[in-house]
Amino acid sequence: MRQLNKKLRKEIQRFNLEELIEKIMYNSFSKDSKNRREPFENWFDKKEKLIPNLICECNGQYGETKIDWRRYGNSSPFKNFRDFLSERDDFRIVKDREIFDSRINTLGTYRRMQSPGEITLYIDNIQVFFWSIICEMICHKKYIFTREKIEELAKLCILKTLYHELFHHFIDVQSRFMKDFHLDFYIDEALAVACSRHMVGFETQGNQAFVSDFLELAYSYTLPGYCDWIEYKSDEQFLLKLSEYITILKPLSILGQEVTPITESMLYSIFENPNIDFRIQT
Repeated sequence: MRQLNKKLRKEIQRFNLEELIEKIMYNSFSKDSKNRREPFENWFDKKEKLIPNLICECNGQYGETKIDWRRYGNSSPFKNFRDFLSERDDFRIVKDREIFDSRINTLGTYRRMQSPGEITLYIDNIQVFFWSIICEMICHKKYIFTREKIEELAKLCILKTLYHELFHHFIDVQSRFMKDFHLDFYIDEALAVACSRHMVGFETQGNQAFVSDFLELAYSYTLPGYCDWIEYKSDEQFLLKLSEYITILKPLSILGQEVTPITESMLYSIFENPNIDFRIQT
């Protein structure tokens, strides 16, 4: 597999990666926004290093943020990134195919195509998710973060969710070709997580320890289905399962045709030309 064509983000209406990074890192919302927020204090010193004791509480079992999110207009009811990766009482599988990942503790959703489809990112939840991982790394890995490193990780955190939902869009497109397509929630989510992890890997700048440790935590799912992504952590495993799941190429496979390159080409074709609108929701 390979990195996506750079024009992808321009193809998705209203997707501005730099603006989203600013929202997560600094709570910077436009002045004319209905959800205008109080910006975060300057958490970086004169040498551009993050000041840990301003945001992190390291006394508990896990590193926690000590931010009063409500003060900054963030209405997320969660405080730790594990709330988005682990099963909770409010975890409900939605079996209709209109909404994927439809839970209160979600980072993003995909709505099936109605000319077009729709991807929504939940910025409040992503903000909590991101900063709690940063504090976990500071408290337990003793990382010293610069502004540049925080920006790099914020970018990867946003793309993690974008690629996950783009995979659901790909499956939506494929289901239009297949009369008897059966959506399997567990397989769908496992493959979506695996796809996201593969694509985010191409976005990283070198094999740096702080990036690897961040992604290890960000993908540490225990939710049913989602946690099975590790079975597809290699390109080959992922493409083989995806080829089997979408079934459209099964007749060719029976005839002995190698189908994984075709599956890969189909995936990139949809990813680089998505028929979706993009929304930010708090």
